[in-house]
Amino acid sequence: MVIRRIFKGVIHISNYKEYENLLLKKYDEVIEFLLRKYGSVKDDYFREKSYQRFMNGEIKNITKGKYSRTEDGLYCHHIEEIKELNIGNSEFIKENKIPYEYQKRDNLVYCDLIEHTILHVLIAKESSSEYGYIGYEVFLKPILEEWYIEEQIPQPNWMKLCYTKAFLTPEETVSIIKGMENLLGNSYYDTRCAYFEAKQKRLDDEKERKLKIKQEREAYTKEYAEKQRKQFEKSEREKHILFNQKYPKFKNLGITVYTPRAKIINHLYDYKYNEQYKNKKQFDSAMKSFIKEELMDELHENMGFKD
Repeated sequence: MVIRRIFKGVIHISNYKEYENLLLKKYDEVIEFLLRKYGSVKDDYFREKSYQRFMNGEIKNITKGKYSRTEDGLYCHHIEEIKELNIGNSEFIKENKIPYEYQKRDNLVYCDLIEHTILHVLIAKESSSEYGYIGYEVFLKPILEEWYIEEQIPQPNWMKLCYTKAFLTPEETVSIIKGMENLLGNSYYDTRCAYFEAKQKRLDDEKERKLKIKQEREAYTKEYAEKQRKQFEKSEREKHILFNQKYPKFKNLGITVYTPRAKIINHLYDYKYNEQYKNKKQFDSAMKSFIKEELMDELHENMGFKD
């Protein structure tokens, strides 16, 4: 049931009862409910060609689709996050080789902030916290507490729209989070109801909690960065080994896996085509349809070192 109420002089719409009911449903049931409520997502999360180029290492960032509805106060959730972590994050995409299928509009759903949090809670419950829990505990729950319990209204306009769309009073917020925690088996959140009886205690608890979350985030970031660094170094070593095995004599020319295409063109011109073309510029123009690897293969062959 939708309830209109005045809080701090502003009329807000509360969907608290609806949120409560969603916590009683299964993940798939909530997805179906949200698709009926908000309709299908307008576009894929990422552009497919850009996604494939990113996966191939050709570009560093992926172009996003035009799916956003933050003007309506809505977030966009990856339905398959019950199978993979952080599907919208480029680092996780590359590391876990997340298929493009998961980014398509049919695998996305709109939701407000509370609904988004509920989805992550249900994922955590149904996956025994293998998925969903980090998003809930580290990112979404702290936003609920900051916006609606600490009553810190966000400044960016799109955030304000999301804040208003999912608005709950402090009492309702504590209650809905308590319901989420109970669903996950975390009964300790009961003690936080003391917020309404002892504000200073709540503030102290919040300070300690934020410090802990900050430390956890820093530890997680450091651990993840170290893991990524080692994986990158390993990948680089393997890349150079394979390159040197395929082109054993390029070392004499100072050619590596990162040598620019223009330098390959120059060498190929000097080795084979300097009599067929007037100059390197003309030769470069004629080679536009050939990819770099094809040019390296031909250069290697004409040096007399092709395996």
